[in-house]
Amino acid sequence: MQKVEHTGRDGVHDIGPFTFEGGGHVESLSVGYTTYGELNAARDNMLLVLPGTANTRHSADGYIGSGKAFDPGQHFVVTVDAIGAGTSSKPSDGLRGNFPQYNIRDMVHAVCRLVTTAFGVKRMAYVAGASMGAFQALEWAIHYPDMMRGVILMVPAAQSGNVFRGAVRSATEVIKLDPGWNAGNYTLQPLAGLRAAGRLYFPWTVTDDYLESLSESGLEQELQKTVTRAAQWDAWDFIRRYEASASHDISVPFEGKVGLALAKVTTRVLILPTSTDRLLPLASARQIAEGVAQSHYVEVPSKHGHLGWRPIDGAPETLFITTAIQKFIKEGETS
Repeated sequence: MQKVEHTGRDGVHDIGPFTFEGGGHVESLSVGYTTYGELNAARDNMLLVLPGTANTRHSADGYIGSGKAFDPGQHFVVTVDAIGAGTSSKPSDGLRGNFPQYNIRDMVHAVCRLVTTAFGVKRMAYVAGASMGAFQALEWAIHYPDMMRGVILMVPAAQSGNVFRGAVRSATEVIKLDPGWNAGNYTLQPLAGLRAAGRLYFPWTVTDDYLESLSESGLEQELQKTVTRAAQWDAWDFIRRYEASASHDISVPFEGKVGLALAKVTTRVLILPTSTDRLLPLASARQIAEGVAQSHYVEVPSKHGHLGWRPIDGAPETLFITTAIQKFIKEGETS
């Protein structure tokens, strides 16, 4: 079968006034997105892909395409910028430190408005995401359980653990040590602090075995990739986004009980943790599997830890994840 190239189409939708779970409010909230493929007449073939903490709507592009995990020839694939980054509303638009603190459920409720108002979709095919994208996808399954046929969670967790929270706290605090931070009233970006935050954060996203397999120059090259990405952020955008991700806890609206939250999930759920993830506890992924009635749990063999989910052409993890997702979708379509 000949593979078809699918070009993404970008858009930004204003969902109007928005009140955050923590009580903050804005009169206008924008959500950026890119679409691939076509929405069918029944408006029920949308596959929504959600971004990770450090990512925009393009973080999963390597999984999108003909014959790939998210095939625009089969589904109307929509990737979004969550609140706080990309072309969605964010602190650097002008409010900076006065931009309301937001959380994962705020991201979900905002994108739900996008889905229903911009596309007129009441029920999607699938919702998918990795890391913070998986946090969002899980909250979708809890709070909008009838809006999708299935959910795909790559490197997920029901709650952010102490390792992740500690790494985020250290990364955000080191930004504030930069003299240019100026109590958040910076004129120029505190780039030294942002670069240091990226350097500090990176080792937690991989494994000791992977780090020790690198040469000294190889390690520096890997660190520089994260340093470069961190320096591309606005400081307030970085801090608010990582704080939101670190606050992830599905149990908050359910008396602090994870089991009560997971019991709300009635759709099929594919759970794809990497076998060596130390940023997010593997036990939390297993907890999701145990608490969801229609769960499909598959550990991804990897020495790359949390970053094992990232789409890399020819990588065994990418092939493994793609195969697992295609199988999950095929079984859902035929059941």
